[in-house]
Amino acid sequence: MEGIRYGKRKIPDGKVSGKMKDKGELKRGEKIVILFFLGVLFGGLLWKGGVRDYPDTNSYLTMSPNREPGYALLLNAAVRIAGEKGFWVIGLLQNALAAFSIYLILCYVGNVMKSRRICFLTALCLIFPHIMTPLFASSGLILTNSLLSEGITVPLYNIYFLFMMKAVWEKERKEKHLLAALAAAFILTLFRGQMLVALIAWAIMAILLECDSGRTFWKRWKKLLLPVGIFAVALILRTLCVGGYNLAVNGKFTGTTYGSVTILSNVIYVTEKADREEIEDENLRELFEEIYETADEGEMLYRYAPEGMTEEAAFYSQMHDEIKDLAIYPCLLSYTEHVEGIEDYMERLVRVDALASAMMRELLPGCKREWFLHYIRNLLVGLIRTAAFLHPFFNLPALVGYVILILMGIYCYRRDRESRAAGILFLALLLTIGNAAAVSLTIMCISRYMVYNMPFIYLSAFLLLGEVKENIRRDRNKGNQE
Repeated sequence: MEGIRYGKRKIPDGKVSGKMKDKGELKRGEKIVILFFLGVLFGGLLWKGGVRDYPDTNSYLTMSPNREPGYALLLNAAVRIAGEKGFWVIGLLQNALAAFSIYLILCYVGNVMKSRRICFLTALCLIFPHIMTPLFASSGLILTNSLLSEGITVPLYNIYFLFMMKAVWEKERKEKHLLAALAAAFILTLFRGQMLVALIAWAIMAILLECDSGRTFWKRWKKLLLPVGIFAVALILRTLCVGGYNLAVNGKFTGTTYGSVTILSNVIYVTEKADREEIEDENLRELFEEIYETADEGEMLYRYAPEGMTEEAAFYSQMHDEIKDLAIYPCLLSYTEHVEGIEDYMERLVRVDALASAMMRELLPGCKREWFLHYIRNLLVGLIRTAAFLHPFFNLPALVGYVILILMGIYCYRRDRESRAAGILFLALLLTIGNAAAVSLTIMCISRYMVYNMPFIYLSAFLLLGEVKENIRRDRNKGNQE
């Protein structure tokens, strides 16, 4: 069996030097200790914090068409089987899955890198998001104790990233690992629409890994089309799954509703009253005026926001939902019932989304500059919250840190095209930027939407530092020998 590459050397499986053994391939006893520690940690979080519901929980319990089917089905199945104890079953499942996903990554990274130090740092990276939100987020949210989709998607995302990491590091077996990652990404999309980013990143990485296979373009063009075809099939299957779920539960074959209303909230947030002139349709113009008046009276708009990135982000996090829930949705829902005479609730929800999309298309040309600037601002907030806390003291260092990581990644890749650290950095950045870009398009970038890639950004940083240090040491030894 072919060994795993370490730097520019390959180490045959089972033939590791004494020095490498001293550095620490994980032994069975150590793996048991890690699993025990993780069990105690997440068991303690569950025991101490308890299972908690949040305002969004009810929409899963009622199987609202505004939610993806995965978590709604899981939550309702647990309640139907175990009654109110089903909530504790979900909490136990989420914490157990979190512990197991971290254990799998630690075992893999520890064995591949042959380093207990890297294993320890990886553990810190993976555990930190679970203690960051209860300690520092305003919600005090313990992800794995919450009856929210993030409770299950964060550990599932860890498993997805593990398979993607294996595909990058073990290219001779990339097809097997990419297939497993595809399955994980598809499941994730059924729990959160945000996780379509994972599916897109899968397609990009599958194409890039095939491009790196050494074949000429004409010999591999068919294989390059395969990931695109699989991606398209996955999207079709997801559409059928979500549509079929809504048909069975809510009586209409449709995708997840409320998305257009959410996106319109971002547009309304930056509009001015004069933007009504951009709307040609008279009915839409009257609807906009009503929505704008409600938002303006409630001081929900960007022009009422305080100065400073941190302060404005906090203001926006509150006002986005208020614009959506208090201004846009009641207005459009009332219009579909009392003006258009639509009686069926699902038909009204679909029509509300259509009206929101139409209004957004007519408004955007007049406020596209303001919308785009705020979109970039929101995206930067997402990048900061992925790597640190949103605070004036951390904002600039976090963004500078991304630049430093990119420069280090370029350096390591130029030194060694098989650089592990550079490969994982590219994957982590692709997913981080993609996630921030997708979330910024629809909603505010709060911590629980951003924590998915935090461990892997820091893991990339530790691996890069290790490779840079090794390259410097190697250059010094070479200079001394000369």
